[in-house]
Amino acid sequence: MLRTLAQQQLTAQTRCRLQLRRALRSLGVSPTRSRLEAWSNLIGSSLGSGARLFHNMEHVLQLCDGCEATASIAPVDGIRILAALFHDLVYVQIDGGLPRATCGLLNPFLLWRDGELYVRGLSCLQRHRSSALVAQIFGFDHCEAQPARLHNELLSALVMVRCLEGWLGWGDLAQAIAAIEATIPFRSQPQGFPHQNPAEQLFLRLHQANSGFDLALGNRTILEAVHRAVAFANCDVESFTRRDPAVFLAYTWRLLPEFNPALRDPQGYGVQDYRRALQQMELFVQRLDANCIFQQFRHSPEPHICQAWQRRAAHNLNVAKLYLRVKLVAIALLEALAPYYSGGGAMADWICSPPGQPAWQEGFGCRNLLSQPLTTPAQQQVLAVAEQGRIGDCSFDLSQSPLAAFLMRSLGFERIDQLYRQAEAVNAPS
Repeated sequence: MLRTLAQQQLTAQTRCRLQLRRALRSLGVSPTRSRLEAWSNLIGSSLGSGARLFHNMEHVLQLCDGCEATASIAPVDGIRILAALFHDLVYVQIDGGLPRATCGLLNPFLLWRDGELYVRGLSCLQRHRSSALVAQIFGFDHCEAQPARLHNELLSALVMVRCLEGWLGWGDLAQAIAAIEATIPFRSQPQGFPHQNPAEQLFLRLHQANSGFDLALGNRTILEAVHRAVAFANCDVESFTRRDPAVFLAYTWRLLPEFNPALRDPQGYGVQDYRRALQQMELFVQRLDANCIFQQFRHSPEPHICQAWQRRAAHNLNVAKLYLRVKLVAIALLEALAPYYSGGGAMADWICSPPGQPAWQEGFGCRNLLSQPLTTPAQQQVLAVAEQGRIGDCSFDLSQSPLAAFLMRSLGFERIDQLYRQAEAVNAPS
């Protein structure tokens, strides 16, 4: 029997509370049930926005479940679990501002300017020990206010510290802050200058915080804290290492409504809304360097492991780029046809069928048609995903892409690339 959505949410909320209790007990803290409820409710309400399809409770709990011990860390790694629970709490671009439950904790450090939320300058953050410690470990040294959308991780860490200060020691809080800082994504790794990579810079700032805030952390503990942070950050982006591109693309598709609010209404968004969302994602995938996804700290993970991850990520990005470009050619065709059909500007009119009638996409039966041979594994996988579908449910789009598959089989990738260039020239992202 299928569980109701409310039951699923209740189960997730209960798991969140249990993980929080497990983490705190491993660090020697046993808060009251009411306090645990308050913290877990804050986490749940922040991650439970309808806009959150990827950066949600499911993602957070998966990271908690993946927080296994390493040889040098206690069997229950409470610091890593806390980082998992709090690291995505604030995501200004997705939520259109702050989660309501966090406003009271963060308002002293924020201001509105010209309709946009800003983090106040360093002098404001230095007035409180909690915010000063977060600023130090994050390397936040801006004198002027900064757009909050550029500092989601810092604000998430600040919520965690404001909740847990007085319960956890400052040394434990500093290590959890470091783990959240490491999740700032897609930072460059300078070749030939290992002392300048993000993990080494974090190590240096944690050392400075240890002295400046009297955290009483030993050198070995600081090293372990950065190793933990790097391992956690790599776990946060593990979807890039998936061997099945259909799974990787399923994760990618969850991001589309998060950053394109129009897509959150499956019956209301238009063909142009869909095309713009695909354009933005294609541009992101095209620009993302696989060498900037994973982190390393003093040969951990081992170089051959990082290289294997980078190769897998590069392949998945290539598949995603090809897939998105074929989809963009298909949507350009629908966009050209839309003015000639009543209601054809709504995407639902193209992906839904009247009850009792076959889907129009079923007319694209072309399994035996292939005008041009597929020359690369990526092309073969793109065709397979288009015909068989992405893995998992999707509330706003078809999993399969029959029109895209028809175009691949009838035109071939070389011609599709030409058409993509033409469509790109007409519909340049604004």
